[in-house]
Amino acid sequence: MGILSRSQEAASESVFKKQVKPNLKEKDGFKHVIMITSFSKWMNQNFGVETKYTIQIEHILNAMQKLGYEIENIEHSTLKNQGLFGDMEGFHTLITYK
Repeated sequence: MGILSRSQEAASESVFKKQVKPNLKEKDGFKHVIMITSFSKWMNQNFGVETKYTIQIEHILNAMQKLGYEIENIEHSTLKNQGLFGDMEGFHTLITYK
């Protein structure tokens, strides 16, 4: 894993501990949702895997499952022309879980 990948995973771990985990509902058998917002990697002009998004969302999903949550569904929407210079895509990821 490269330096950039480790940095992206560390950022995801911080978001999980400080924002996601405190907002997860207790396991009660009901379906719940949590929305994660993120940006694409800078200069995302190539055809290929969006590694930043993949690493960060994957880390959050794994952390939720390690806590015993069942992921029911994942949906996302994309917002074009985001960021300071309008050269990034914004992502909203809605995670439905039990």
